[in-house]
Amino acid sequence: MGFEDSALARLRRYREEAGRSLEVQRGIEETTRRFSGRLFGGLEYVAALGRQAGIRMEVERAKDVLVLRVEVAKLPGAEACLTLGLVAGVVAAETNEDLMHEDLSRYSLDPSGYSGRILGWSEEAGEEPCQTFAIYGDGAWKTKGLFVAKARGRVDDADEILNGFCLRIVGRLVDLAALTGGAYRGRGQTVVARALRPPGPPLRQGAPNGGALAPLTP
Repeated sequence: MGFEDSALARLRRYREEAGRSLEVQRGIEETTRRFSGRLFGGLEYVAALGRQAGIRMEVERAKDVLVLRVEVAKLPGAEACLTLGLVAGVVAAETNEDLMHEDLSRYSLDPSGYSGRILGWSEEAGEEPCQTFAIYGDGAWKTKGLFVAKARGRVDDADEILNGFCLRIVGRLVDLAALTGGAYRGRGQTVVARALRPPGPPLRQGAPNGGALAPLTP
């Protein structure tokens, strides 16, 4: 086989492999978006229950962003805010051991080891993302962070399971709002809670645009 024939055969293999990888990545993006819809819906549901329980809670939801704010008392700073956003168009090989798929290792180059991202920010925790979700194409997801230290599940888990997980997040947000009138002391400093507008970080850790909050209404 001459050089031209050999080169054409190799380039065709490259094209086929690239096509398979792109198909896998599109599947991961779709799964991530489906999970974000269920997660955001669960948080809206739990927030509605919180209002029935007498907690002042507001939810603002755009296409890929959900902002949840809690006020526990009519005192300066007695509120906390969580912004969750789907990082659209970003699928990459997972290297964080705590977020890695159970069946893969950090040395796996298989596209099935790629994950989509949902990130969470709260000013009570500083400017960096404080909750990270990794979502895989087979429906598995894992998370770690301030609001839930570690958890895992599946995109198609029953509503009761996912709503229970959302209750943990909301409960932690209420706790943060109640600590010293809404100031988080876990970082060795006092940070007064206020509305969060995510900055524009790098690609893999990118925050979605938007996230400005309207004032709380009685």
